[in-house]
Amino acid sequence: MTLQEFCNTLPKDRQIKLAINLTKQALPIWDKYADNNILSYRDTVVGLSHTVPKQLLSDTINEIENRFATQKFLRIIKDNSKLLKLYSYFDDPIVALQDSDWELPEQVKKTFYSVYNLIGSIIYKNITAIDESRLYVSINQAIDAIKTADILSENQINQILQQMKNGK
Repeated sequence: MTLQEFCNTLPKDRQIKLAINLTKQALPIWDKYADNNILSYRDTVVGLSHTVPKQLLSDTINEIENRFATQKFLRIIKDNSKLLKLYSYFDDPIVALQDSDWELPEQVKKTFYSVYNLIGSIIYKNITAIDESRLYVSINQAIDAIKTADILSENQINQILQQMKNGK
């Protein structure tokens, strides 16, 4: 069974829980990079400089996790101003990454995209333009970053997946 097929077998709440878990596992990749590098870039279209807040990823994951844990998750549609604000902070950096105005090491970029896709799946629709679940994409990107950075072994990742399958 592929990872995508596995994700499709999970209810949406477990997919979200899995994405939260894995993005948290990948977060040290971002933090280490942010501690040693300037998180800024200049866009080539208008020449403006932009800075990405170091805490953007952790703030986003924490907000999603807190809402999910406190059962406020179902009210996200009605009261999502904080999540919308966090999501808006991703707009310019995502364009900069796509336009190659901001170069990041692959595992850092995948960590950034993973959190972006997690929040995007909650704020907007969960299906991408190429008909993939954004939660699956988030999970896949987080796993790729985690494996590349040697944070978890294949066996440890499989244990997390098995626990999620069993509802833990």
